[in-house]
Amino acid sequence: MNAQFLAGAASGSIMPERDMIDNSIHSCMTVRFDEPGSPLRAKALALSFGERRLILIALDLAVLKNAHADHIRAAVAAELGIQSKDIVLSCSHSHSTPFAEPLDRPHPFLDLIVKRCIETAKEAWASRQPARFGHGVTHVVGASFNTRVPLPDGRVKFTRDFREGLASGRTVDPRLSVVRIDDADGRPIAGWVRFAAHPACVIFDAPVSAEYPGYMTEQLEKTVSRGAPVLFGFGSSGDVNCVPMFGTEADSQRLGLNLANLVAETFESIRTKPPHRMAVVSGEVDLPLDPPPDPQTLEREIAEVERFIADLDRDPRLEWVLGVNCKKDWPVEKKKSHARPLAEWARQVRQALADGWAFPTSWPRRITSIVVDDLGLVFASGEPFVELGLDLAARSPLADTLLMAMGNGADGYLGTDEDRRRGGYEMYTLVRYYSLGDDHRPLPYAQGAGEKFVQGCLDLIEACRKR
Repeated sequence: MNAQFLAGAASGSIMPERDMIDNSIHSCMTVRFDEPGSPLRAKALALSFGERRLILIALDLAVLKNAHADHIRAAVAAELGIQSKDIVLSCSHSHSTPFAEPLDRPHPFLDLIVKRCIETAKEAWASRQPARFGHGVTHVVGASFNTRVPLPDGRVKFTRDFREGLASGRTVDPRLSVVRIDDADGRPIAGWVRFAAHPACVIFDAPVSAEYPGYMTEQLEKTVSRGAPVLFGFGSSGDVNCVPMFGTEADSQRLGLNLANLVAETFESIRTKPPHRMAVVSGEVDLPLDPPPDPQTLEREIAEVERFIADLDRDPRLEWVLGVNCKKDWPVEKKKSHARPLAEWARQVRQALADGWAFPTSWPRRITSIVVDDLGLVFASGEPFVELGLDLAARSPLADTLLMAMGNGADGYLGTDEDRRRGGYEMYTLVRYYSLGDDHRPLPYAQGAGEKFVQGCLDLIEACRKR
């Protein structure tokens, strides 16, 4: 295809004012302003190749629900006169960031996010110029650990201790993947860095901060990109956290600067060139769901949760309920608040079954595939586990394929069949923290969902290659 590759980029602040934030919508978490963190930003990268176009907006946010993502993409599309399918919103999943408010009530923070997305997207689109593209990779060991430790009895323990996670030998993705986009004279227009680890150094009581992705990209903008925006891609790592977990803001900054030092050398070594192809294809893949538990199972689970809550007053060190472990040293009330939704969901399902409610047998997962020359970038809603990202890379026909989480929405965790058999918070009880009928997935994914997801990603990559 004889077309010119154009690129532009822009950045803007999404740091909220104090009175914008409603901590009551944060599950078990408070964000605060009494300690400086890495500023929150929206960064837009606009690409076109002939009639093909893409606007990638990287946001320093923990999550955007599907409805929020649809709202923002529609607003940006309307302002630029393009289609929503050509827009990808990519959240960093930084855990020290406020949540966007529900759409059915005043939402000043969401309004700020929408405004900055529109502004940065318009600026990036207007600034497009002939560009060159290149990518590279370096590797880091010891900066991430798998939080799911298999137990001999077939269950899984959620560990918050990186030493235990590393000792388990469970999979992590060591790739620090880097994209560099230059102008015709070799000056950076933008950079993009992907790392597969939850930005969660500071959890539950945190200063507002972009965490390690913010510190890393800010440092790269100072040292190697000559001020051009550097975007962050949250790699497929639903079961992987950064090191350490339950640390401090200083730990987060230290990790970000260390990663920036590793990335800088790779960024400077990349030799860019005009790409020969770019294609973008979006779609959905319907993934199978488990059937709802039968009434007898629901009764047993309700009784187990109620017994756990009652026994905490006798033994505050209790930690296991429904195959999920609380943090042993959590306060009793925190453990109770963590357990109560497990029983409440079971009561709702019991009533729904009695009322004849028809539960869905599958749930759609959003995917956008981008291919530039021999590089594939796949953005998926929710949090696929690290094994799925590595499996996709191994089976892809491209030289390198990178799976990103939290793209255009959030549909929860997704793992392998082995992960589903072991259960745990991510694979079994996560859905219980949402009410039935509020547009969230109501049931856990079934066996085979992970494989069907990977195949759906491969199908979209193949569709890109044929364009």
